[in-house]
Amino acid sequence: MKSPTDADVIVIGAGPSGSYAAKLLNDQGVKVKLVEAKDRVGGRTWSSKTDAPGGAIDYGGQWIGETHVLLPELGAELGLETVSSVKPGNDLFVFNGDVVVGEEDQPPSGAGWAEELAKSFKLLDDAGARLGWAAPWASEHVAELDGMTVAQWLDQNVHSTEARLIHEVMVNILNGANTTEVSMAYWAYFVHQGEGIESLIGTRSGAQVAWFVGGMGQVTELIAERLGDDVHLNWPVTRIEQGRSGVAVYSGDRRLTAKYAILATPPSAGSRVVFDPPLPAKRAQLQARAPMGRLSKYQVRYDEPFWQERGHSGAVFECGDLAFWVFDGSKPSDSLATIVGFIGGRHLDVWHSYSPEEREKRFIEILVNKLRGEGAGRPLGARDRLDPPALDRRGAGHLHAHGAAEQRGLGPARARRAHPLRRHRGGADVVRLHRGRAARGQDRGDRRAGPPGVRCGPGDGRRRRR
Repeated sequence: MKSPTDADVIVIGAGPSGSYAAKLLNDQGVKVKLVEAKDRVGGRTWSSKTDAPGGAIDYGGQWIGETHVLLPELGAELGLETVSSVKPGNDLFVFNGDVVVGEEDQPPSGAGWAEELAKSFKLLDDAGARLGWAAPWASEHVAELDGMTVAQWLDQNVHSTEARLIHEVMVNILNGANTTEVSMAYWAYFVHQGEGIESLIGTRSGAQVAWFVGGMGQVTELIAERLGDDVHLNWPVTRIEQGRSGVAVYSGDRRLTAKYAILATPPSAGSRVVFDPPLPAKRAQLQARAPMGRLSKYQVRYDEPFWQERGHSGAVFECGDLAFWVFDGSKPSDSLATIVGFIGGRHLDVWHSYSPEEREKRFIEILVNKLRGEGAGRPLGARDRLDPPALDRRGAGHLHAHGAAEQRGLGPARARRAHPLRRHRGGADVVRLHRGRAARGQDRGDRRAGPPGVRCGPGDGRRRRR
């Protein structure tokens, strides 16, 4: 007689991907256990309604993009209200202190660098299109692009100082790494997943068009409520064993068993788990060579959105030695106005060297000098999430080192098949189309929980289609 298991499926990681996979399975009547290392669900999406006056604070991902389909549908099912995040007014571009007022979210047409920026955006989009998103490693162009960094590609293709600075800011914030650290193949692939660079950075369309009232973190919190006692927090997985009858998942001396497991974590998290049998060498190498990026989010609250009085949208591309990407983060339901700033990569390395007081002073100086409102220097409060333990010290999305995925067929769509355990992979290494942090995770969760897919077979490593 077979020993009873604790669940049909154990989902490891309660971020958007793992939470959504667990929900889908639970909805189908599958007995699920959702385990999470932290003391909360949400992963890199996390909202707090009590940390600051004026409305909920999103410490992680918060935007919904216009191409997101699953996320708004899920929000509606969970009873969440969606509101537009589009703000009136012009964006600002700042180059080493010099302010240029854009035309809504576009550079001013009369700027000498605007034409070169547009051409370089097209070159970047074309590079991504040549790779494709389904199997970039199969492209005839991957070796050439993976043989250079983004910095080297910029040296060859972008000569305007202003256009180069804009590219630098985009890479450092969207990847959480400097242009000298990122494979051009990975960056082109990343951009192509996001349906083009202008879609990724647009403030009137593309990846930043809406929010959930009350914060993005509610999505995983509401899913956890539905799962009830089948959610196990403070449960860091230390070991995964496979037997002929299923899998055993350990957290120290604690143990859960199931027929299958879904590993819904970033690739680097797998490096801290002991696998029995061991992972194949290529899969282990991929995990070791896909670190998390470096990203911080700074938020300041005011009585009123003073920037709107001057015709500004609140969006600022601050380019220079200390670069920020700034947005108006004020939701209609908030009683206070919010400015949100992102800093990443080499710029965050500099930011780390300042004390909390210095960081607040410098960020306020950016708002005073660039948005130039009388109230800019009188914030009601600031929230700095600099590698917060509650968000995960590994930072933004994961990165691929040169050759780690793009050229070996172990890339984002195939890595899940590299190890014959009775488990699925549903974390940051498996994605069809980049749709933003929360929506991207939900898409991965959908793939892991529902057909079609590959289900890893019995202990002899055979695989069968489901």
